[in-house]
Amino acid sequence: MRSNGIRAIFAAIVFFCLNAPAVAACDDLWDWLNSPCRRLVDTYEHGGNDLLVSGFAWHTPWTWTAEKRAEENQNAWGGGWARTVERINGDSDTVFLLIFSDSHYRPQYNVGYGWSTYWGKRNELQGGLGYTVMVVARNDIFNGWPFPVVLPLVSVRYDKLTVFTTYIPTFSGVNNGSILYVFGKIALD
Repeated sequence: MRSNGIRAIFAAIVFFCLNAPAVAACDDLWDWLNSPCRRLVDTYEHGGNDLLVSGFAWHTPWTWTAEKRAEENQNAWGGGWARTVERINGDSDTVFLLIFSDSHYRPQYNVGYGWSTYWGKRNELQGGLGYTVMVVARNDIFNGWPFPVVLPLVSVRYDKLTVFTTYIPTFSGVNNGSILYVFGKIALD
């Protein structure tokens, strides 16, 4: 678990602290990678600060046995920090670092990017859809080595508060069942 934490801290430092060279490095990439790279850098440099609050992991009863669900942690407490840019068209881009208690009561480290689009007026309750692309490190998967993940996002946003839900499907040989995970974001700026 100690090496897992060191890897996550190293990834966060590289991702968040070394952003100035990343701008120049984006120009050195292939054209198809230049645009996503610049979007990440722009989001980090120009985004507002957010507090992430982790809270609940529902282990779906149709993919888990009752005995296994009773063993798992549903209180996925944790937190993190993010930077978000809201676009004129209602889309939002977020870069984040999130750490929470996984299903086995161990830390799960997440560093990534999220994109969401929203419907409705910004000063009212809004529904949104999007995705997240991240690097995850958990003790029980790949011996703690970080691995990439792409997941859907469903959200509800009002003023400075956004509640997100994502669905983590069952992957044979990797996890035991599907999970509906809920977390929140509070805009600080």
